Amino acid sequence: MTGVHRRRGRLSKEGRRLLGGLALLAVFAPVTAYTLNAAIAHVQSCGTEVDLHVAAAPEMAAALEDFVAAGGGAPSRGSDVCAHITVEAVAGSAVAETDADVWVPETALWRNNPEAGLAERWDVLQESTASAAVGMALPAGEGTDGVLPDEADVALQDPRQHAASLMWIMMFGVDEHTVEGGDGTPVMSAPEVLASGNTDLQAPTGASQVAQFEYPMLARAGLGEHEREAAQNLLRSYKGEAYGEVLAEHALGGAISQPAPTSPELIAAALQRWDDREDA
Repeated sequence: MTGVHRRRGRLSKEGRRLLGGLALLAVFAPVTAYTLNAAIAHVQSCGTEVDLHVAAAPEMAAALEDFVAAGGGAPSRGSDVCAHITVEAVAGSAVAETDADVWVPETALWRNNPEAGLAERWDVLQESTASAAVGMALPAGEGTDGVLPDEADVALQDPRQHAASLMWIMMFGVDEHTVEGGDGTPVMSAPEVLASGNTDLQAPTGASQVAQFEYPMLARAGLGEHEREAAQNLLRSYKGEAYGEVLAEHALGGAISQPAPTSPELIAAALQRWDDREDA
């Protein structure tokens, strides 16, 4: 018998190629459809698109950049405002020099300081969005048992430029234990110790921790309706697990409950005592 005989049940080379192509199509078609549907949904859900400029304390700016890059700030259910969010690291004492729509400083003390005149320029959207320990940055390995912050010699910085020092004098006042610079234990926040790269210091913990930064979210007074909605979308997106994970990566904790904000009068009095220390 002449002719080519094929083993029954075995596909030809052309058949195998066709089957392989169909298998690839089965894999990639859903992905392509998902991508297309996501793009269509984005267009349909974005009734308005805006730019949102966020100024934040350096450690918070780094966390927000990572969070936004991972999709944070997308419109929440019921909102059709989409935002292109840019984040800028800005010291609390320098926010007046920016044109930011949203401001996330270390503490509301910056906003309420009457010398800065910022209270009327910034509305409070949320009193706390993260937290960080503040206190004495003891030498690495030194225990905190027996530490008495109100009796310890500490090295402060200019409280008009340094949030941790401002918070310290608000709590303990100004006396012979509070010196600008000097040989005392430096007053710092946990992210500040981390950013310094100084392995000879440890972040405030236990008895050496005296307070926490609260990182309020503030919106510029007179902010447009759509920009304000974009800021609210960013705030709403903090409820997911991803936000907490990003905060932890940057030595930050979750939001904390806040007592009544410190009055401008108390802040002004503390700064006056700081100025008067040189005359004492």
